[in-house]
Amino acid sequence: MTTFLDHAHNKSSLSAFGDSMTAGASVPENVRWANLFAAQANVVLRNKGISGTVMQGSPDATGRPRADNGVGRYQRDLLGTDRSDLVAILYGCNDARYVAAPETLNLAGLERDFVAVVQGLLAAGFAPDDICIGSPAYITDEGFDVGGDAFSGQSRAEYDRHVACVRAIATRFGTFYAPVNEATAARAEDLILADKIHPNHEGHAVIAAAFASAHKI
Repeated sequence: MTTFLDHAHNKSSLSAFGDSMTAGASVPENVRWANLFAAQANVVLRNKGISGTVMQGSPDATGRPRADNGVGRYQRDLLGTDRSDLVAILYGCNDARYVAAPETLNLAGLERDFVAVVQGLLAAGFAPDDICIGSPAYITDEGFDVGGDAFSGQSRAEYDRHVACVRAIATRFGTFYAPVNEATAARAEDLILADKIHPNHEGHAVIAAAFASAHKI
């Protein structure tokens, strides 16, 4: 079975698209999952992760879309002059954790705008094999209680629905699927920093391995 890493060996560059788990602001650059994967695949990395962002452009509690949301910036960051051969997407965690505007910023918005991004990439010439979608990393019960009023208090069931949505999008479009949630759930307490949200060094290695072994579902 061909993996995303197998496919990447035939390419020269990768853009990693996501939030703080991709930006990796809490760990050194060389141990971030995107850097680990790029080194293994021997491709140039363009890290397009921005901390605190969501995929969807839905209004949050302020009545406005959140800054640098994925659907609003993907054309600039993934289809511009520094376009890569491959795209790895790790989005959905903040969409799932945000609870301050459930009528607008919700699962339906994530699905709508995640689909729009994938369709946009395909229309721009990416093949499904050139895209790998990772499921949102596992959040512990303790992690659901941190992040301030806007990002704390989500239920396990609702978070899991967001995970299932991301997996279904990968299936729908025939992209590679990286089982990040599944991989990080097994040893969640060992893979996160003291903030109870972000991956530590070993957590980033597990995420990188999930992208490396990603396959079609």
